[in-house]
Amino acid sequence: MNKDVVYIEPEDDITDIITKIENTKEKIVALVPPKKAGVFRSVVNIKLIAKAGFASDKTVVLVTTDPSIIKLAAATKIPVTKNLQTAPTVPTFLEDKEEGETVKEDVVEEPEEGEKTEETEEKEEEKEEKEEKEDSEKSEKDLKEKGKEKLSEAKEKGKEAAKNVKKFSLAWFKAHKPLAIGGIIGAILLILFLVWAFVIAPAVTITVKVRTTASNFSKNATFTRTLADENVDAGKFYLEEKKIENEVKVEFDATGKKNIGEKAKGSVVIEAYFVKEGIISVNAGDKFTINELVYTADEATSLSWDGTISKCEAGSNTANISNMSCRISGRVNVTASEPGEKYNIAASSAGWKSTANVLVYSDVAMAGGTDNLVTVVSEDDVKAAKEKLTTGSEEEYKKKLLDTLEDDAFVIDTSFKQTMGDVVSTPAVGEQVSGTDKPSITVKITDTIFLIDKTKVEEFIGKEAQLADNFKIYKMNDPFVENFTETDGGFTGKIKTSYTSGPKVTENDVVEIAKGKGFGEVQHDLKDINGIGSVTIDKSYPWVSSVPGDPNKITVILDINAEE
Repeated sequence: MNKDVVYIEPEDDITDIITKIENTKEKIVALVPPKKAGVFRSVVNIKLIAKAGFASDKTVVLVTTDPSIIKLAAATKIPVTKNLQTAPTVPTFLEDKEEGETVKEDVVEEPEEGEKTEETEEKEEEKEEKEEKEDSEKSEKDLKEKGKEKLSEAKEKGKEAAKNVKKFSLAWFKAHKPLAIGGIIGAILLILFLVWAFVIAPAVTITVKVRTTASNFSKNATFTRTLADENVDAGKFYLEEKKIENEVKVEFDATGKKNIGEKAKGSVVIEAYFVKEGIISVNAGDKFTINELVYTADEATSLSWDGTISKCEAGSNTANISNMSCRISGRVNVTASEPGEKYNIAASSAGWKSTANVLVYSDVAMAGGTDNLVTVVSEDDVKAAKEKLTTGSEEEYKKKLLDTLEDDAFVIDTSFKQTMGDVVSTPAVGEQVSGTDKPSITVKITDTIFLIDKTKVEEFIGKEAQLADNFKIYKMNDPFVENFTETDGGFTGKIKTSYTSGPKVTENDVVEIAKGKGFGEVQHDLKDINGIGSVTIDKSYPWVSSVPGDPNKITVILDINAEE
C-alpha cells in the first residue's frame, strides 16, 4: 500500500506536524522524527497527532527506535516501525517490578467511580466525531438536492449573464484597447516567469563526502618483448619499445694534401740464371725500386728458356747438357706507385732492386708522370674533429624522446638506453674536398625506452588490491616500475603506486536516490549508505525546496576525503 513519508525537522512544532499530516495525500502517513525530537516527548502532543490522523481519516505511523517515543505511542495506540521497510505494529510496554515479583503486560488500573479513563474519553470523542460526520453528510446531501433544483435556474441566468459579460467585455476592450493589450502581455509574461521559476530555473548541487582510506601497492612483475607471451592475470606485461634517432654533426677544415696527377709508366728487363728447365715468375704488383722510387708490375709474367744454347753456360760437367745453367730474360710493364713528375726517369742499367728475386735494369725511360696537388681529409683532421664532438646529456635526449609520447603513457623510466653509432667523415679520409662545402663528421645516437599498457596495469592493481565487493578505488596515483632489470628470460621489476578506496558510490547513484525528493529526505537516504559522511545541498534559487526530477538539473560532487 502506498504511503506518504513526512520528515519532521527539529524546529517543527505540533501545529506544523498536524498541518503536514493534513496535507498528505495517502491514507498511511509515516512520520520520521529527528534525533532531538522534543515535540514527541509530550503525551499531549502524541494524542494530538493521533487525533489529527483520525480526523483526516488517515493512519499515522511513527518511524523510530526511541524508547520514550515508543512508550507514548503505546499509551495512545499509535503504530510504530523501526524503519520504512518494516511492517508497523501497535507497541506494548512492560514495566520492571522488584526482584521476585512477576511482570505483567498491559496492566490497566480500574478507574474509581465517576472517573473517566483515557479509553472512555477517546470513545466519547470518537462518538462525537462520528455524529458530526453523519450530520455533515446529511447536510451535504440536502444541499445537493437543493442544488439540482437551482442548477437549471443558474444555467439560464448564466447564459444571460454570459451574453451581458461578452457585450460588456467587447465594449470595454474597444474603449481601453491599450490597457487590455498591456494586461494580456503582462499575464503572458507572468506565466512565462512562473514556468521559468518553478520548472526551468530549479537546479541543485549535491555535495557528498565519501570517507576513503589511503593504501600503498607493491607487487613483483615480469615483462616480455613478445606480445603473445603477455599474461596480465599472472603479472606479465608486454613491453612496447619507443625510439628516436638523433644525428650530431661537427664541421672542420681539411689540412691534408694529395697528388692526384698522372702516374709515370714504362718497362724493365728481368734476367735470371737457372737450369734449362727453369721458369721465371713475376706477379702483378711485385715491386721494382730505384732511388726509393717504387714501380709495380702491371700484370703477372712467366718466362722460360727458349732453347738457345748460346744463352747457356757450361757447368762443372760440360758433357752433361742437363747441368748447363741457362740465362732467361724478359720484359715487364710497370707503373709508378704514385703520381708525380719525379717518377719520370731515364733508362738505367744499375741501381734497380726487385721483390721477384731477379736481376733488373731499364733500357727505356719512365715517362708520363704529372703533379696535381689537392686538399683532402686526413686522419689528423678527423681526430681533431672528434675532440670537438659534443653529444649532450642523456637527460636532454630522454626528455626529447618523452615529448614524442602521449601524456598518460606508462613509461618505465629506468629502461632508457642510449646507443652511439660509428663516426662518419664526409668526405672520407684521403678524399678530396671540393667546392665550398666544408668537410664534417657525423654520429647517429639512438635512444630507446619501454612502455606498458597503463589500463592493464591499473586492472592488475585493482585485482591484486583485493577490495570488498561494495568498495572501489576512487583515485590512483600514476604507477611506476622499480628495480627494472634485464634477465635471460626477459625483464623483471616491481610495480608500485598508492591509491584511495571507499564504498561504491557513483554520481548516477546519488542522482537516482535524490531526484524528485525533498531536501530532508535526500539527506536521510544518502546518509544511510555506509561510508557516506555529510551531505550538502545547494539550491539555485531561494524558492527551490526539493530536488528536481530532471537528472540534467542535478549536479553531484563526490568529495573524496582520505583518512588514514
